[in-house]
Amino acid sequence: MAFEAFILINVTGDHTKSAYKTITRMEGVKAAFMVTGVYDLVVHVAAQDLNQLGDIILSNIRSVDGVKQTMTCLVLSPPVAHG
Repeated sequence: MAFEAFILINVTGDHTKSAYKTITRMEGVKAAFMVTGVYDLVVHVAAQDLNQLGDIILSNIRSVDGVKQTMTCLVLSPPVAHG
């Protein structure tokens, strides 16, 4: 069973672009966006199980220079196609 999540990330100072570049190259990252508002980055990740998802978040994303805080939002429904 696959798990997907959106990770909302706060970055310190002027590390947003460098954190974005680092995170986009990580295994399991499906998409990443620099955004305005409360958070600096929104990252869409996919993992085979919760252990792998935890590794992506705890070992990879949170270890990036400048990452100050994360909030994980697990995906509960499949995407809706608009056509």
